[in-house]
Amino acid sequence: MKYFDFYKEKAVDNSLTTTEKCGRYLKQSDDELNIFDDVCSKLPALTQENALIIDIGCGCSDPVKKLINNSQTYKNNLVLVDSKEMLSLLPDADNITKVDVQFPDNSFVDTYQNKADAIIVYSVFHCVYLENDFIMFVDSLVKLLKSGGTLLLADLPNATKKKRFLSSDEGKTFHKNWSGEENDPEVNWNQFEAGSLDDSLVLMLLMRYRQMGYETYLVPQNKQLPFSNTREDILVRKW
Repeated sequence: MKYFDFYKEKAVDNSLTTTEKCGRYLKQSDDELNIFDDVCSKLPALTQENALIIDIGCGCSDPVKKLINNSQTYKNNLVLVDSKEMLSLLPDADNITKVDVQFPDNSFVDTYQNKADAIIVYSVFHCVYLENDFIMFVDSLVKLLKSGGTLLLADLPNATKKKRFLSSDEGKTFHKNWSGEENDPEVNWNQFEAGSLDDSLVLMLLMRYRQMGYETYLVPQNKQLPFSNTREDILVRKW
């Protein structure tokens, strides 16, 4: 099953919390409450009035609900992109435009090209990476940015970062507490891992858009976020 359809099914599964509908574990519900503040700290446009904010794969849990409230406080125009099943779980408002497409969509890109002050793509890229043309996906995202706009490509599960973490004393302790296992986690370096999203891909993305005239930055996540030990974010800023 494709990820887009997988999350459609989660959206209509009433046995799941909104945290679980968005692909996180129930025991990460408290950590999920910290996501919006971390995103906000990296995207100044969220606290500027009359900005155009686009959230691709917005989901239905706490972060997007806080984004909605924030957009009303700052009188922002907010564009939420996801399946109609996910979007139906979110409130409507005059400043919100809901678009039920799977990005990238040519009509959507044409409509919002060179207009976005900030774009949020949180915990989405790894699904695209496994199934679709991830270069076209990110190329389409940067097309949406206006001058001074910033893309947050966030919550990237970096397999190499995970290995570094699990090789550390902190990572070994975390693994034992999380899994309930007594043994140290097995970490294999210099081993072929088909399909893994790793340092090489993350650094390639940084270089690709720098060479196209954008500023790019690799930034850490707040330690209180659900997957912060193994994930990181990319910022892309258009001059």
